[in-house]
Amino acid sequence: MDHPLAWFRCLLWLLLPPPPLYLPPRGAHAFFPNFWSRTMAFTWDSVTHQDMTEEAILNVTLRIFVEMQHPTKGKRIREEDFKGRTLLADDIFAAFYGPEVSAKRFRGAIAQVANANAAMDFTNTTRDDPVLHFDSELIHSTNSWLLKTRKEILQAVRSEQYVIARGKLGQLLHTLQDFYSHSNWIELGHRKIHPHLLQPGREIKSIAEGFLSCSPPAGVRTCTDCSDWTCQGNLLEGLLEKGLLTTGFYGAQPEKPIGKCSHGGRFDDSRHREPRGGINKDSSSSLFSPHNYLHREAAAVAQEASVHFLEKLWREIKSKPFMRLLDISPATGLSFVVDTTGSMGEEISAAKRQAWEIITARRGTFQEPDFYLLVPFNDPEFGPVHKTSDPDEFWKTLNTISPLKGGDEPEMCLSALQLALQNSPPYSEIFVFTDASPKDAHLKNSVEALIQEQKCKVTFLITEDPSRTRVKRETLSPDRFNLYISLAHSSGGQIIFTDNENIQRVSEIIGESSTSSVTLFRHQEGNIFSPKGSQRRRRKEAAKLEDHTFWIDSLVDKVVLTIQGGIRAFEMRNPAGVTQASSSASGPLAKIQSIGSIYRAVLSPPVHAGKWTLTLQSQGHYSVHVQGQSTFDFLYYFAVPKDGRHPGLFMMDSSPVQGLPTYLVVMATSLKRSPEAGSVQLKAVNLEGRGGSLEELELEGGANRTDLLVAKLPHTLMTDSSFSVVLRAMDGDGRKVERAAPQATTVEASLLELSTDAPVFPGRPVTIAWKVTNPGSSKQYDLRVSSLPGFPVNISSSRLQLDSNQTATGLIALNVPDATDPGSVITLTLQASLLHPSGDPSFAHLQLLVMPLPLVQNPVSSPVCNVTSVRGSCGPPRTPCHDQRWTATLRIWDEAGVRSVQVEGGAVVAHHSDGLAESVAYTSDCCSQQARLVVTNLLGEKYQCQVASAPPALTLEPRASPPEDLRKPVVAAGAAASWGWVLMVFMATGWMMCAT
Repeated sequence: MDHPLAWFRCLLWLLLPPPPLYLPPRGAHAFFPNFWSRTMAFTWDSVTHQDMTEEAILNVTLRIFVEMQHPTKGKRIREEDFKGRTLLADDIFAAFYGPEVSAKRFRGAIAQVANANAAMDFTNTTRDDPVLHFDSELIHSTNSWLLKTRKEILQAVRSEQYVIARGKLGQLLHTLQDFYSHSNWIELGHRKIHPHLLQPGREIKSIAEGFLSCSPPAGVRTCTDCSDWTCQGNLLEGLLEKGLLTTGFYGAQPEKPIGKCSHGGRFDDSRHREPRGGINKDSSSSLFSPHNYLHREAAAVAQEASVHFLEKLWREIKSKPFMRLLDISPATGLSFVVDTTGSMGEEISAAKRQAWEIITARRGTFQEPDFYLLVPFNDPEFGPVHKTSDPDEFWKTLNTISPLKGGDEPEMCLSALQLALQNSPPYSEIFVFTDASPKDAHLKNSVEALIQEQKCKVTFLITEDPSRTRVKRETLSPDRFNLYISLAHSSGGQIIFTDNENIQRVSEIIGESSTSSVTLFRHQEGNIFSPKGSQRRRRKEAAKLEDHTFWIDSLVDKVVLTIQGGIRAFEMRNPAGVTQASSSASGPLAKIQSIGSIYRAVLSPPVHAGKWTLTLQSQGHYSVHVQGQSTFDFLYYFAVPKDGRHPGLFMMDSSPVQGLPTYLVVMATSLKRSPEAGSVQLKAVNLEGRGGSLEELELEGGANRTDLLVAKLPHTLMTDSSFSVVLRAMDGDGRKVERAAPQATTVEASLLELSTDAPVFPGRPVTIAWKVTNPGSSKQYDLRVSSLPGFPVNISSSRLQLDSNQTATGLIALNVPDATDPGSVITLTLQASLLHPSGDPSFAHLQLLVMPLPLVQNPVSSPVCNVTSVRGSCGPPRTPCHDQRWTATLRIWDEAGVRSVQVEGGAVVAHHSDGLAESVAYTSDCCSQQARLVVTNLLGEKYQCQVASAPPALTLEPRASPPEDLRKPVVAAGAAASWGWVLMVFMATGWMMCAT
């Protein structure tokens, strides 16, 4: 052990207890995933995938701003002004857009890319695949995968599916970065990026690939034996002399050939097989990385490669799409869900008016919406989704919406809202116009799950005026809008009750939507909707005085109070004791509007920081909502710790799950933006339930950053717990600052996961893996799967019973019709309903991008398997079969590129590029004298190659290329053998026998 503290690190690691449920992943192998990896592995000076990804994005963003002309002030920043400084998203945004603009959505987009990058080391479909990590000398296959993923990113951007593009981008950057850690590129003396890697039309040459398991040797030895933790000099001199590339083998999938390098590190089982040791540079720790002494050099070149790819992508797709890809803009989208029944004429007119005012006022500015979305609904129809980034196209579509016939209660509101949520990016605000209750109330749990996953606000503008055209078939319940009230509250939005006379004025709140909006206080007393008759009765009742206090901190401005319901009058008092009554439309504290039963008070600047008091004269039910603008805010997500080869925090797509060890990750924005308030210091997070505080959590560091912290959730959270996350801090003067997350979080009973690594094409079936984890007591489930659009879909199991800490897995088969448009998105939803004990269902969502079918250059050329040699024989019969071995060598011609080769139902088999083909060497003892190898290409297609041992005393000589009459399609895995396959096997057998 070269490092003096290596024994201490090892001791610490051995003493660490594993997490109670999540076992170490079998094959995660890369630079450490994210900031928490350093804490879990005691490698505080290691550079992680998250570090490189964030730094690369910020570097390219800075270059964009340097080249971009500000519409009013010209060029705002110079690149040299940031040299020698740590790049921060908040600082770059403030320098270009101004200190009043929030970088919240930009920070969220960066986190999506970084988390997709880290997930490559965690998810079942990616962590064990050597192609995705530049392992096992599969350099050509991995480069082909990178080029394929690049095409998927471009297709997603062209289709304006930016969330999908971010996920693909994170995956691509992970694999690209791994090349410089897992290969010997750095050891060859290079300190610049590989010029042919991820370059369309260029081939990576000088690879030391081949197999060494048969005699004579068919490949190049790459490593010598190393028994120390640090393996300096274990690469053979011949590699350096000839400039040959190699990458390490990891674990036993595939098995490391004799003479080849291992990945190395404490968790790599292949390091025990000669040559021992390894070559990875993933971390600065000798415990994990035998070439740790080159970690910094590898990380620097990996980051340079990330910047190079991002800059080329920016130049190719141009600035505006690239900025939308990463939300490098202060703008938000404009999303409408509109009831189109006959009574909705005034509401539709109000929506059109607000849309037109926003379009005309913001066109050509940085506040211009980056997308427009419209979903109409009535009964029984809802949709389709109209989404565009072109304001003229949106206005044209909006003008086609008009009130239709009909008008009876209820309508398909939640179905339309669900469509809007599935098609809106995270942190959007959606405005719903209706005057009817929902007919599809059964979708409540699904809509709530989407709200929490997407962190979207939903604001309802509801008109109630039965005297107009809404048909009254029965007496309407005053509680029929309670579901809307619940959804607005849990999403952090508002619910505004008005009438046709005032809808135009009320709808002006749409123009106030901003990424800088923060909720300072909200309170609801009873059902704020009441029919007009009950309102008249309440006017005769005596009013009662109620006081509410709320805190306005020094970082907030543009504060608006919205008060509605049974309120006769109110009075505001600021921290200095100055008051203003609601009867004063313009006073010392605010300008007050009265719109029907709604009061809106806009506080006059500068807003006095401190405790404010609101005294109400109430006559029944009411609500209060206080909102301001502030660049100081926070984003958050929940994550589970992953131990093992590459420890870190794995971001959950869902809410926390009862019984599952979970962390809350907090990312604060604009900690140092306000000169008058100084730097903000984060103190703690509080979990606020409906009845008060559930628990206050201490924040921990782990990233050498003051804006990125974590808190461990208490294990006492139950499935009936619903809470909001409140961040507590202090400004530079020691005064309190609080921010509440808009969305409420519900604790789930089970963890659902969906994943697939196969591309999606029109007319091709797709297989998706599902996983259900039950950390709690025994449960029975009913599993249902659906797709949007409604394509045929089936699940392997519909009923499930899991005991405590049990996990079940299965497959979902999705049939994609031939007529499906490339660039469209299929949303898959898995719902697990509890049969026993009863409880709310859990959900998982997966979005699939449909790719265009690849162009086939030679339509008659289908994948071909050709057995080129068989060495060793099985016999005589009395010899124990396990003492005899045979090896078959194959060449596989596949225009799409080979991704993996695996024994049917068994182990992965190594393969390497051999000219235009892939070579595979399969070795077995004579207890098994034949095998079927399942080949998966880069299009996700599977087919079989059959191999068999030679008879005694028979050895087949190698043959370089398949005979012309063998160029027939191979059999699709799982399908019945075609006559072409039978003919091919028959001819191959005859050819093999004649070879002797």
